[in-house]
Amino acid sequence: MRKVAFFVLLFIANNALSQGVTPGEWGLQAFRIEDETLGAINYYVTEDGIDKSKPLLFVAMGSGGLPSMIYVKAGDSSTQLGVLPADFITRFSDRFHVAYMAMPGTPFCDTVTVDEINPIEILEGYKPSEEYVLRCDLNWRVQASSLVIDALYNTLPVAGDKIVAMGISEGGRIVPELAVVNEKITHVVVMLSGGINHFFDSIINNRIDAAHGTISHQKAQHNIDSLFSVYKDIYNHPNSTDKWWYGHPYKRWASFCTDIPLEDLVKLNIPILLVSGSIDRNAPVLQSDYIKLEFLRLKKMNLTYHVLPGVNHWLMETVEEDEKEKMISHRDEAMEMVVNWIESN
Repeated sequence: MRKVAFFVLLFIANNALSQGVTPGEWGLQAFRIEDETLGAINYYVTEDGIDKSKPLLFVAMGSGGLPSMIYVKAGDSSTQLGVLPADFITRFSDRFHVAYMAMPGTPFCDTVTVDEINPIEILEGYKPSEEYVLRCDLNWRVQASSLVIDALYNTLPVAGDKIVAMGISEGGRIVPELAVVNEKITHVVVMLSGGINHFFDSIINNRIDAAHGTISHQKAQHNIDSLFSVYKDIYNHPNSTDKWWYGHPYKRWASFCTDIPLEDLVKLNIPILLVSGSIDRNAPVLQSDYIKLEFLRLKKMNLTYHVLPGVNHWLMETVEEDEKEKMISHRDEAMEMVVNWIESN
């Protein structure tokens, strides 16, 4: 199966039409910016209390050209796959204006027809739009996000001018540069993401697998040598949308692996929250450990670092109970941690 490093499958709803497939049915208002350079920028804001004075929470989602909702039909059955974290609406909207931006050329909801409902296969097999493929780089996401934040700041009553940029997974690689570019941002939250070269993730994982005996050291070295060959090719073709690797075009990889988030993080003097899972293979915790170490070296005191032991990229922990493995979600814990940190900083 093709591997795609995205932070999705946040919920699966049966009887999808009763759950809603439009922004309004999910308590959102839809807005649009037309920019000569960036094209159409679609973004959504929680409708609950939109006229009230509240801090603004802008959420940068993970990677992939997926819509917020995918309505899946298979014969007489249907379901809905969502990359929109519904708990952001219910948990945060009473205290924040919550906003997020769609990927370029990506609708709020799309319909797919399949023979059999297999959520992972559907998400991994979803074909993004041509516009997404052409624009899906770091620069587009940073510049478009900055325009959205400016628009929200000028139209919403933002309490205390408090604007939080929260990035999840790939989004966590966007918000450090976004906060440097847009000085209206007062707080940054980086969740389940990395701070040094994104390519280093796979190298770390191979070294750890070899150290654990999952693979031999010879196999790990072979894998890493192969990775370096791919990385060289990507850097040599940084604008290619025809060549793909690991579920994304070279253009996306080159942009996210040229700019280093840590270099932007250390420029910031605003409060920063960094949250990592200790067994996250998509964003290995060793990257976050290095961020903390660098802040200590520079004697910068604006970073709060929290690691969730035994937790993976999807905020899940595997425990053994009655000699059986059981999955425990830490999403509520992580979300509450974020809210408490924002309100106390």
